[in-house]
Amino acid sequence: MLDAIQTNLTMTAAWRDHISPGDIVSYRFPLAEKEHSGHPKARPCLVLDIEEHGGQRYALLAYGTSSRRSSNIGYEVHVRSREDYFSAGLHEPTRFVGARRLLVPLTHSGFAICKGYGSPVLGRLDGSPFEAMNAVRGRIHAERDIATEYRTRRHYRHEAVRGRDFVVEHRKPRRVSAFGKAVMQ
Repeated sequence: MLDAIQTNLTMTAAWRDHISPGDIVSYRFPLAEKEHSGHPKARPCLVLDIEEHGGQRYALLAYGTSSRRSSNIGYEVHVRSREDYFSAGLHEPTRFVGARRLLVPLTHSGFAICKGYGSPVLGRLDGSPFEAMNAVRGRIHAERDIATEYRTRRHYRHEAVRGRDFVVEHRKPRRVSAFGKAVMQ
């Protein structure tokens, strides 16, 4: 009899091929803290997006913290219930701050790879934290689209060429009859 063992491919040495938004990874997120010296410590980070640039895959990571201070706020995803943070591979309630995010190649040395299974993946969001992450992702994408559209409009406003970028339509003025009705010319 064969036992069915379900393997999470993100928690193997092939993690780079299978990682996706919602995964929690261990990453040495750079910080500028007063007490900080040496190399950044590995901390849980939420994968908000996977992007490809120039044939290389990148992860957009959100900073994870268990601190309740108000210094790290904005676009937050809270993982508070015991069930949620255990299934995500976390030891305590954690919030991920989407306002503090970093785009890094999946080959970056900042990923803290577990020697036991060859992956930095700690777990994965599920349920309401996953839905909250998607709402944050939506806002980030919307802001990116708005900024792109603004830059495009600004570019065309200064460099628009008549006949190529816009057309000027000339219409004959309509005559109005003595009774106030428009008359075709």
